[in-house]
Amino acid sequence: MLDVLGNPVTESCGVGNAVAVISSLTRVQKLDFWLRNPDYLADELLTEFEVGRVKLDTIQPHVQRMLTGSAPTLHMYPMERYLYGAYEFIDDALAVLKMYEQITHRRVTDTGNHSRRDYFLLQKGRETVMRMRAEIPELAWYDEQAAAIGLVSDAAVGATARRRQYEQPEYEATAHGELIPPIIERVKARAASLGVTEADGEHDELG
Repeated sequence: MLDVLGNPVTESCGVGNAVAVISSLTRVQKLDFWLRNPDYLADELLTEFEVGRVKLDTIQPHVQRMLTGSAPTLHMYPMERYLYGAYEFIDDALAVLKMYEQITHRRVTDTGNHSRRDYFLLQKGRETVMRMRAEIPELAWYDEQAAAIGLVSDAAVGATARRRQYEQPEYEATAHGELIPPIIERVKARAASLGVTEADGEHDELG
């Protein structure tokens, strides 16, 4: 996510060897939800297409990839509903990346409820990602998933991404502490009705 969706950094950021940044833990969590839940991301892409913000040929390959074949079951990792939406304690995972000098983070504001921490991809981390892409072709799915997240108009800011996710009725109705349920069957039906995929039974991949 940091490599594909991170913003470029400048020397003024004060983090040596940083090459990209995602601002705020909120945005990290919301992007992580879409990365790990292809059915919810596919539905957002359908919305982008339906309201005319993106063209069919832009979202169609992504939606087909996320809704057909084994991709949904292989790449879906549910998250719990917390006070402010999908949440998972990621400090341990980030600590490992930080220990190996792949990433770092900085607290950029500290004013009570408005405190924010930014997450930086370091040059060493980018080199690791590039090496992994060459050695593990299966990771291409995650590059494509991150690129698809970038097509969602509200993905650029954590607060707007959070609002967008709450607009999903299943997401909003999930009780605190419960896993947010899949919506793949509903999204498959919607994709077929919009002509983005074929209806079940019309093609072997969707049967």
